[in-house]
Amino acid sequence: MTQRLPAVFLAIALLAGTGSVGLAVYRAHRAAAVAHAPDPAVSNIRSAPPTATPVPSPSATPTPTPAPTPLPASVLIKVPYTSQAPLGWSGHPEYEEFCEAAAVLMTGRYYRGDARETIPGPEADQALRQIVAYERGAFPGVLDLNLTNVSNVGAQVYQLDSTVAPATPDSIRQELANGHPVIIPVMTHGLAGGRAIAPFYGVGNVYHVILLKGYDTQKGLYYSNDAGFTQGENYAYTWDILATAMDAQAAKMGQGRLMLVFKPKAA
Repeated sequence: MTQRLPAVFLAIALLAGTGSVGLAVYRAHRAAAVAHAPDPAVSNIRSAPPTATPVPSPSATPTPTPAPTPLPASVLIKVPYTSQAPLGWSGHPEYEEFCEAAAVLMTGRYYRGDARETIPGPEADQALRQIVAYERGAFPGVLDLNLTNVSNVGAQVYQLDSTVAPATPDSIRQELANGHPVIIPVMTHGLAGGRAIAPFYGVGNVYHVILLKGYDTQKGLYYSNDAGFTQGENYAYTWDILATAMDAQAAKMGQGRLMLVFKPKAA
């Protein structure tokens, strides 16, 4: 267990990250953002009088419901990558419990405009340790954080709003098409027979979270920044693998096929 560092708990403001300048979103074939008009303000709602006799109203041609805008065939969000072991696994057993922090770090830096491909190792190491210090203070004795707890970390460290919702191919693609990275929970060896979901994982079957950053409908792939191994940038998974891995963590974590989506706080 990583030693609890309450002093760092009070210093989460250091996590703003260097070199962050505004929101920068890159997505292949991304549709233009749509500004939604606010709902009309309703100040007075009336019910029909109890003795009123219904009077037929003149027939009117109903307004057709517009068809939903089709999602792009493929999307890739430019989210800066870090492994959860940014200085290498050797000599750093504490990195085993850094996956949630890595997902929060990558997402937070993305929303703060970090357009780099990767976060340099020493910089990522310092930021991850600060995030983990907050986690240990906020959730004493808990090393595996469910998505609700991860959402708390993102809110405190990067002042992000969040939603935990059912994870389906459609819901994930919709969020990605809107420029929102998606975080899902898995077991690393959640396939039939205890097989690993990616060949780069070690021998232990452990709880893990994966950041999804894109998809390709024609190829049937979802692109990730998987912090669990150093080759995890843009690593591609099929939906069958992700769904099976999410199902495998349900017994351990008490959560099913769910996704965590962070968004900037509304102005």
